[in-house]
Amino acid sequence: MDEPKPVNPVIEEDAETKSLPLYAWVVLAVVLAIPAGLLLGADASWFDRLPGSVRLALSAVATALDLAPTLIIRALGALAAPLVVLAILSAIVTNDIRGRQGARMMGFYLLNTLVAMVIGLSASNVVQPGQGADLASGGPSTGEDARLIDRLIDRPPPRAMAPSRTVPEIILEMVPRSIGDAFVSNNLAQLVLFTVAVGIALSRLRDEQRQRGESTYRAMVDVLTVGFELMMKILLWVVALVPIAVFGVVAISLAREGVGLFLRLGWFIAAVLIGFACQVVWYLAQLGLLGRFSPLRFLAGTADVVAMTFSTASTAATIPITLRALTDRLGVSRAASQLAACVGTNFNNDGTALYQAVAALFFAQAYGADLSLADQVVVMLTTLLASVGAGGIPSGSFVTLPLIFAAVRLPVEAIPLLLTIDWFLDRCRTTVNVLGDMTVAVLIDRSDAGGPPT
Repeated sequence: MDEPKPVNPVIEEDAETKSLPLYAWVVLAVVLAIPAGLLLGADASWFDRLPGSVRLALSAVATALDLAPTLIIRALGALAAPLVVLAILSAIVTNDIRGRQGARMMGFYLLNTLVAMVIGLSASNVVQPGQGADLASGGPSTGEDARLIDRLIDRPPPRAMAPSRTVPEIILEMVPRSIGDAFVSNNLAQLVLFTVAVGIALSRLRDEQRQRGESTYRAMVDVLTVGFELMMKILLWVVALVPIAVFGVVAISLAREGVGLFLRLGWFIAAVLIGFACQVVWYLAQLGLLGRFSPLRFLAGTADVVAMTFSTASTAATIPITLRALTDRLGVSRAASQLAACVGTNFNNDGTALYQAVAALFFAQAYGADLSLADQVVVMLTTLLASVGAGGIPSGSFVTLPLIFAAVRLPVEAIPLLLTIDWFLDRCRTTVNVLGDMTVAVLIDRSDAGGPPT
């Protein structure tokens, strides 16, 4: 769910420009980057015959293309921490989740997200989508400065991946030495755990003031809302530069690695789609076993929602259709429908969590990093925490990926490669997110009606 219901409609209006949508610019960047990459990867025997000023200009352009993805990813990484904190605080304070129904709903969300991550990691370990991509060495060379890219840009040194950590080290890293240290180090586990604690305390304070007839807590909510909107404005500026990063990373990667890396992206897509299919099967199994609800009836009732979600890639845009399908076609109570569909926009991100888990292992395999079981547990933990923080952020899966990679010490420079295929996978994972919301709505409604779930 990469484009959830915003805190303020102004954010969504600003994001919708009158020009081409972002995914169209990304596709255009890929199309233009292919000939540029082929040129940079071509034989460089003619390069020395060019005038010195032309060679200097070409070198400057190639260096800029090489730096652009890193700079933009760094900017997103800098915004990720405050965005995650403000998104979580806003979601906790503005959503009233109380009682047994709210507890059951959050329990189902947590269970489904954990299952999604296990499925994603399992699919990655079986399919091995990044095996053979060889991003660590900078790609094969056909000879001493034989390619134009080698004449224009120095070959990157082989990357030395960080050693695996032990379980006690991982547990110790979850508790920051200071609050400021969590922000400085961009440690996602520390940030989210601290923020959730603060959010729960703020919601308790809100409830206490409501009981006393006080309203000073509204100032706190206003500050959080304005702060979130401010960071969103800056995020949209950075996201607008993403096509430049895509152009640079595709051109440079195609020149250095050839088409082999992009063929591996096909295996990445396969691993993600296999994971999504397994996650939907898990939803249907829950409905049949726990809710005593016909999976076929569920699939028939969600057909319009799936079509709308896939076409828009937005959970916010589909909320009215989702509510109508739940109440009219699936017979779910309005209270359960509104609770699961609206709160799930912020907290339920099964498809996003699965996608991020596969992405982390894809790049680990591509860089030749051997992630131990403990490292994969870290991926699960940080992906779970990132899915909570990403719920209130447009393009949240892309924004929080640098934080997940940092947790297992993976390089982040090649992340824009995923945007070349994200226009399709974004629609798939958003659809999975919405199906997860609807599944939980049915389960908590059946539970309230005295059904099998407890």
